[in-house]
Amino acid sequence: MQAKLTETYITNLKHKSERYDVRDTIERGLVLRVGKKFGSKQWHTFVYRGAKRRMVRLGLFPQMTVRDARMAAIQAKANSNAPWTPEHIKTVADLFAEYKTAREPKMRSWCDVQSAWDVWAEEFVGHLKLTDISIHHGRELRSHVSKKSSELRGSAVIRYIRPMFGWAVDESLIDKNPWMGLKATAIATPRDRVLSHGEWQKVWDATFQDTLGGYFRFLMLSAQRKDNVASMKWEEIEGDVWTIPAEKFKATKKERAKAHEVPLTAALMEILEKQPKRGPFVFGPTGLKQLRMGSREKDRLAKTAEVDDWRIHDLRRTAATRLTENKVPRFIVERVLGHADRSVTAVYDRANYREEKRQALDVLSKSYD
Repeated sequence: MQAKLTETYITNLKHKSERYDVRDTIERGLVLRVGKKFGSKQWHTFVYRGAKRRMVRLGLFPQMTVRDARMAAIQAKANSNAPWTPEHIKTVADLFAEYKTAREPKMRSWCDVQSAWDVWAEEFVGHLKLTDISIHHGRELRSHVSKKSSELRGSAVIRYIRPMFGWAVDESLIDKNPWMGLKATAIATPRDRVLSHGEWQKVWDATFQDTLGGYFRFLMLSAQRKDNVASMKWEEIEGDVWTIPAEKFKATKKERAKAHEVPLTAALMEILEKQPKRGPFVFGPTGLKQLRMGSREKDRLAKTAEVDDWRIHDLRRTAATRLTENKVPRFIVERVLGHADRSVTAVYDRANYREEKRQALDVLSKSYD
């Protein structure tokens, strides 16, 4: 495919199921590579080294304009007898920065990737040159995390970081994937833990002795995800409705995410009224930044409640179970939880079911008075 490349023409190019190239008719050898599905648009050019032709990467569109790409292509061809790589990508850490720029806006699970990098991978492999990284470093990283944390965590870190190298190959940043064949040996099994009525009551009572009790009670009576509640802002509340913005809401693909309404029952409003307005965030010691929840906070509450073997997300599962036990239709439970409705009818049914969700949450509140 050939065209006179301009900013407008490139902006209008659509991503397809497979990547494709558009050759510039002005500068010979200049190619715009459009990534598959929701990938990036990359500038490349063909250069010759002796009788061998190779493709080199120049940069990203729109960060690199058409004019700059043409100039870079001319320079790359002039320097074709010398090794050429993007100057800003030399180490694994440099590659991760490029990967983040391209993938963060499109990945719903990016926070998990970032966490795996910040906590484990950056210190272990970030300083390595791309020319030196090998599958052995991946195995050593997996072993290191497994010893320091757990085998499950070690495998999870590999699953989050390994795709970066496959992406780099697709974008012509590296020639081959050094972690191809690296296995994530441990697989998490789905949890089905539901707190009994007695355990739920014990946890509920223990929240009144905890500094984050308001957060936990809101979590239990709203059945929402822990991170959504932890990042809740006063500006998201209008009257007796809390709207979780689309950018915060979990979805298979970010472009499919939609804002989620949570009707605030009297019990939930009472919790909010007792929270001091010290900053933009509802929960947290200062209200100035998002509350970060971890196992330490949960373990403290579990010790007070004398209820073992549960996680924060189990509260959401338990709340959903209590709703169905109280004869709330599963369809309404799904709306309360914010799960996507993938039926054909959903294409036509645009109701928000606000009152039905409110009634369901009222049932949940009254079940645990």
